[in-house]
Amino acid sequence: MNFLAVDVETANADYSSICQIGIAKFVNGELVERWVSLINPETYFDPFNTSIHGISEKDVKNSPTFDKLHSIIFEKLNNQITVHHMPFDRVAITRACNEYNLDFVNAIWLDSAKIVRRTWSDFSQKGYGLKNIANFLNIDFKHHDALEDAITAAEIVKQACFLTGLTVEDWGKRVGQPILLNKAGYSTNIKLDGNPDGPLNGETIVFTGSLFLPRADMAKIAANLGCNVSDSVTKNTTMLVVGIQDATKLAGYDKSSKHRKAEEINLNGGNISILSEQDFVEICNTEDSTLKMTVKPKLEKNIKIEEKIPESTIKIDIASILSQCTPQELEKLKKYNEARETSLSLILDISRDEKRNLTTDLKTHLEKLQKLRYDFQFEYLSDEFDIVNSIEYQIEETEDLLNLFLKDKISVREIYENLEDIHDNIAMDSEEEEINFPVNLKTYITEIIAEIEKMTNKIWQPKTK
Repeated sequence: MNFLAVDVETANADYSSICQIGIAKFVNGELVERWVSLINPETYFDPFNTSIHGISEKDVKNSPTFDKLHSIIFEKLNNQITVHHMPFDRVAITRACNEYNLDFVNAIWLDSAKIVRRTWSDFSQKGYGLKNIANFLNIDFKHHDALEDAITAAEIVKQACFLTGLTVEDWGKRVGQPILLNKAGYSTNIKLDGNPDGPLNGETIVFTGSLFLPRADMAKIAANLGCNVSDSVTKNTTMLVVGIQDATKLAGYDKSSKHRKAEEINLNGGNISILSEQDFVEICNTEDSTLKMTVKPKLEKNIKIEEKIPESTIKIDIASILSQCTPQELEKLKKYNEARETSLSLILDISRDEKRNLTTDLKTHLEKLQKLRYDFQFEYLSDEFDIVNSIEYQIEETEDLLNLFLKDKISVREIYENLEDIHDNIAMDSEEEEINFPVNLKTYITEIIAEIEKMTNKIWQPKTK
């Protein structure tokens, strides 16, 4: 188990303003070398940053600048497996190299936060900050000291390797895969492929609202019975399981965004069955008598069932609903569907080289999405606003889509439609909660949505007849 670990501190919000760097070397899992240095960033110190790491302009006045230390850093890290916790440190080093017009450090970067999310299920979606995980693993360290942070990230990786049996080399591949793998090796905890031999094979299921049974468990049960499990409602969805919803987060609506979207699809000719959690549990128990699941509701204040749902599976009567529309509404709906289908048909297939170039362009926007996520650092809001976790899911789904696209698993049209769905999911989720959004969170959501729109435009504009 041979690798290095690195951490940096910065003087201000500019990632290139590195004021301290720490590098730890591990051989056979043992710490054999420590190296740390203050750096004069040749820029101002933000009081906020100084309050975090305690380093001031006075402390680095006589320290070397980054370009003077570049050869040492390059020699230590280049072409070496290098652990860092979250993208910040890797991006900061790259930005500093660019700032001084120096050779980039081509390390084999390994994000320990991604390892944490794939090792401990409790931290798969939130709470995977360095300090929180160190506390969880009883690692004592001085946070925001570059060398101590680097060593701590390394210790976390060592414990993950011990627990999972994976080597650091194995983790290099594993972090590029979805968080929770099924037997097929590529599905996440919110997108599972159904057992092909299951009695519900062919169904695509989505859950919405709070479930009395753990959602991860429900998803696994559904997948074992044959359902494909997804986190977003699309035209391919066949079942929507409706839990309970916090009435204070519906922004005046009676139903969640997923519920409303399912009904919209049904109005446009879809056939999504909308079930209560109890209905779905009964279906599961019927198909597999060994499950013996029960649901015991314990409703709290401000929590309500999204709507009263019959005990049996609901099959929307499309003809009945359409009969209630005016001729003008029907004509408008017809024209909309025809126009949309015509527009989508204009998206042409492309050659392998064109696909590679397009994927490179799209990944540039994906990197901006990821940078926005880490720049805004909204982890502390994830318990208060569901949209924070929702965006996290959608960004990871975008990354998965690009990998599938590059491997010829999906077409140009399919990636376009999926990106549209991701855009709409974030937009609708934000509408549900926006009443109480802080200003900076609103800005974050706006920028995320705008970046996804740029991605769809990259596909659309150059590829129309």
